[in-house]
Amino acid sequence: MHVTDLAINKTLGMQLAPAGNGHILEMPESPLLLNHVGTVHASVQFALAEASSGEFLLRHLGKAQTQVFAVLRTSDVKFRKPAHGALRASARFADGIADSLSTELASRGRALASVLVEVADAQGVVTMTGRYDWFLQRQTNA
Repeated sequence: MHVTDLAINKTLGMQLAPAGNGHILEMPESPLLLNHVGTVHASVQFALAEASSGEFLLRHLGKAQTQVFAVLRTSDVKFRKPAHGALRASARFADGIADSLSTELASRGRALASVLVEVADAQGVVTMTGRYDWFLQRQTNA
């Protein structure tokens, strides 16, 4: 599964970035995504960033994603500049998370994962940054 399979993300027009790009998700320009001043709405940027953090986690988990329940726990975002046109989002783990995530899930059955996301617009301007903290729990077979 990809986050682009979710109805809300499809409706917003989110797309997986082609392989080899430096970003994970894209969103084409649309007049439906604009706010009252003609720039991309903050809630649209937030949704793209949150979805990117989720897609990043799914890719990291690989086949194990079907055995892990994940839900967003907290987020902290900063809107830096007005966004114009198409958007793209990149994601990475906060320092040290990648090394300990699999170990913690295996030993404790749960973990917290912090994903850092950057959203940029069509001109390459970073318009938003955020930290998305996910709670993950290994599912047990009943």
